[in-house]
Amino acid sequence: MEKENGRVQNRIVAVALFVAILAVGRILWVCYCAGTLYTFGIFYMAVTVGMWCVFRKALFYRKAFFPVWVRFLLAVIFTTSQVLGLYYSIPGVEAFVYGWELPLWILGLAPLTYGAQNMLFAWVKEHKERADEGKVADAAFSSGVKGFWTAFMVIMAGFLIPFATYYPAIMAYDVIPQLDQIKISGYTTHHPLIHTLMLAFSLKVGEILPFVHNADRAGLAVYTILQMIIVAGCFAYVYTYLRRKGVSKYVCYFFVLCAAFYPTHGMLAVSITKDTIYGALVMVFTVFAWELVMAAGQQIPRKTWMAAYLGVTVLLLLFRNNSIYAWILYLIVVSAFFCGKSRRADKAYQAFYRKTGLLHAAALILYLFLNMGMTTAVHAANNTYAREMLSVPAQQTARVVAYHEEELTKTDRELLAAVWGEDTLPEYVPAIADRSKRDISGDREELRALREEWIRLGLRYPGEYAKAFILKNKGMWYLEDSSYLNDIYSYAKGYLQITYPSDQQEYMQALVPGYARHQKLQFLQAAYRYFAGGDALWRYLPPLALVMQPAFYCWLLFYYIICCIGLKKREALIPAVYLAALAGTVLLGPCVLVRYLYPVMLAVTVLLILSLAAHCPDETCS
Repeated sequence: MEKENGRVQNRIVAVALFVAILAVGRILWVCYCAGTLYTFGIFYMAVTVGMWCVFRKALFYRKAFFPVWVRFLLAVIFTTSQVLGLYYSIPGVEAFVYGWELPLWILGLAPLTYGAQNMLFAWVKEHKERADEGKVADAAFSSGVKGFWTAFMVIMAGFLIPFATYYPAIMAYDVIPQLDQIKISGYTTHHPLIHTLMLAFSLKVGEILPFVHNADRAGLAVYTILQMIIVAGCFAYVYTYLRRKGVSKYVCYFFVLCAAFYPTHGMLAVSITKDTIYGALVMVFTVFAWELVMAAGQQIPRKTWMAAYLGVTVLLLLFRNNSIYAWILYLIVVSAFFCGKSRRADKAYQAFYRKTGLLHAAALILYLFLNMGMTTAVHAANNTYAREMLSVPAQQTARVVAYHEEELTKTDRELLAAVWGEDTLPEYVPAIADRSKRDISGDREELRALREEWIRLGLRYPGEYAKAFILKNKGMWYLEDSSYLNDIYSYAKGYLQITYPSDQQEYMQALVPGYARHQKLQFLQAAYRYFAGGDALWRYLPPLALVMQPAFYCWLLFYYIICCIGLKKREALIPAVYLAALAGTVLLGPCVLVRYLYPVMLAVTVLLILSLAAHCPDETCS
């Protein structure tokens, strides 16, 4: 009987591999006919891994913690996303591919994903079983913040390299409107006000420093140093927590070295953009959230821990305007978690629940008070621009207009004219909604016309609406996407969009007359430009190519959540709630950029490290 089962399995494996080879061969032929082998090597790597898993008979694994139909559905979802991404990324592919071929590609490649998922789920389940049985020895913990200052100094030393290279700072494009607020037009809440005020404070410090010859450059350097200190402190704190959780010291050392010397972290640390500090705060907040739920009920958190959690939470909300929505969802989930456990717990746990409830209430009140206080103190206009929330409707409308202009009715054109103006139609660029919504002023009548036209066109062209949404967010689900590298801003190509339009150079000089980046370390600037560019050679090395793909971290977060559900680890799932909601706000935003998803990239990495060390004794809030 076993031999017969073995022969059947061998036949299934052979058929699965043969069908997958046919699908891959057809895809590569289509790419060749289209004039490009559009791939960074990630596709080849994924296919190779999938085939290896199928060859190892992972299709028949029984240790996975989901029914077969659930696992296959997950495999189809992942495979469909990658096939559609490939289809929409190859220029002129419609001339070489029939519509019925795509389902065949998906069915041919889905077994590879299914096998790889089975191996992942089986490994996760086995890891948990070993931990539950106590087969993995607990690692020794260090106490307090031992090693914090060493890690901090190493990271600061690494940041000094890009700081010296780009002194006084990398001036990203977002800094121009912020400087305009500080110097000319007055403050608004379009960008996080706390970040704009931090920049204004730094420029003021530059003016009063007695030993400088150029106040603007000194002020920008002050800002950069403050940002470097904040980011290095966040990384160093996470390092100390990982050590206390018993994570391998070599993993912790590698974490510090990556923070210090991996170019992304250093370049963002010296770039004047709100996303850098926010990303570091999200990483630290994730650690605090993990500690909160893992230590639940063991003891009431100490006052110093509660003060730190309160401070991190408030800063998190202040440094990104839409983070309040993600945090409220997190608050609902964590409150439900504690409430459910407190009903069956002792008085000590109920006291813990009350303390955390008061802590979150205090965070919300303090955030509202500080936000209102800063706005009032500097007379900032409450200007978050209504069009910033219209990315998806504007993009969907623009796509229908671009592809079905001749089918528009007289009423359609009247409503479009009420929004975009007479004889003007919205510009459609699949990867970015800024072009389609830039002419929307946001007054009531205009919004009414847009809402009416959006509903009218959506009822007639639901397929185009779906395409507009998925193409705008392709960078979040397609592993080989390059639209966020090349198709977003013509003047700032590459990963980090660290430049501003050349036609605004004169305006920049008017805002900060003394700003001029020194050019003494051209060889280092060239090295950093090479890393940040979209066509660098390292992009074609599959493992390295994944590191800077936002979609990679989105899928890591997705499968982290799936594994937590499968293992019924509610505690481990809760810290991911905020990250999932944050990714959701990007889905509704104008485009996908590395710096927008930098918080998710940092936090997911830390979550994975913590989850692998979760067999160690839970550390209490100390």
